[in-house]
Amino acid sequence: MLLDLTVSNFRSVQSPQTISFEAVKDNRLPESKVVKVSEKLKVIKTCAIIGPNGAGKSTMVRALETLRAIIVSPEEVENPLQLLAGTSFAYSEVKGGPAHMILNIVLGIDEENNLPIVGRFTFVADREKVYEESLYHIVGRSKKLMYERKLVDGDTKEFTYHYRWGKLFRGEKKRMVPKITCQQLYLSATARKGSSTLIPLYEWFSDSLMLLPFGLSTQSEKLIVEQLNKHPGWKKQLIDFLWSIDITDIRDVRTQEEKLIFVHTNVNQHYASYFSNESLSLRRLTSIAMALFESLIEKRCLIIDDFGMLLHPNALEHLVSVFETGNVNNGSQVLAVDCNPTLLRDGLLRRDAIWFAEKDKESATVYYSLADFKFSRSKERTEQLYMNGAFGALPITSEFSFTDAEKKER
Repeated sequence: MLLDLTVSNFRSVQSPQTISFEAVKDNRLPESKVVKVSEKLKVIKTCAIIGPNGAGKSTMVRALETLRAIIVSPEEVENPLQLLAGTSFAYSEVKGGPAHMILNIVLGIDEENNLPIVGRFTFVADREKVYEESLYHIVGRSKKLMYERKLVDGDTKEFTYHYRWGKLFRGEKKRMVPKITCQQLYLSATARKGSSTLIPLYEWFSDSLMLLPFGLSTQSEKLIVEQLNKHPGWKKQLIDFLWSIDITDIRDVRTQEEKLIFVHTNVNQHYASYFSNESLSLRRLTSIAMALFESLIEKRCLIIDDFGMLLHPNALEHLVSVFETGNVNNGSQVLAVDCNPTLLRDGLLRRDAIWFAEKDKESATVYYSLADFKFSRSKERTEQLYMNGAFGALPITSEFSFTDAEKKER
């Protein structure tokens, strides 16, 4: 499970900014919306980033997306760091500096003391070289080094690194060093060689971290068909799900090679329609439904950008309810990114699950939590207060009048 993500010098983010899933200690907040990992650690099921268009809400999504792509990049890719091209903060005084990312992830439970093992992974790189990567295991108050790799200043044609390994590290060590270039990750190469220390972290990125596509492309349709063929019972589940959002004219769902077909019906007639011919909202809902179903049977960290795109506000509320009700103690998480204030409806999400994004005076994105604001449960009106400007993160609109300059010239 993801505890938090800290990013700096990446896209719209300049100074270190953090989004956290760790629940704060507050008896006024509902316990049903968290997963209890230990007596002292509870993780939020559903978090949201809310803010105006262009505020940098999606930067955290792009950070996870880029890091995942770099880590799971095929071995034959010579330079996976090319994915970082053009991602550094545009207004930085030092152009082209490395991006910094730090993730804290629950990797398991320590058998000796029954406390969670939190993996702290640090990644610092630009499109040409890795500056630093490391993994520490944190158990209670104990912080133990697994491995660390840092760039040593020297000849730019042959970068050298200083490596350290902890006593508890299990896997290839020095024999891997000469095989890894400055553009490759020790994590990826060593996990593929079977390191029992690094496989859990690698598999979190490769298997648990899910970044939902918009659900409108042929690739999205292909993924949906693959899931339905793998889980035939999900066809009925999908129909029931769509009916629960008042889409009540779908009688059957069929797959044909890589195509998805919906069978619509009324009292005495029916017709079949390909996925590509359906409304954008139905295609979007189907894509989200498949991701939610998977997160209810497997432990997933589901990231949904533009969560409310093409969907009715009541449908958004229903989607969150479906996930949280079904995810009793599975350990799955959702990060919903959107500009729709529907996610602020009282009782839908915990206050510590809501993060706002806005730009500061240097056009850099800053994130802050709704939990930082005082509130009274008896007077909670979060959505209305937000729309009235109580928490910031609103678009600043001004007058605009279009002028036809070409007409004046004539």
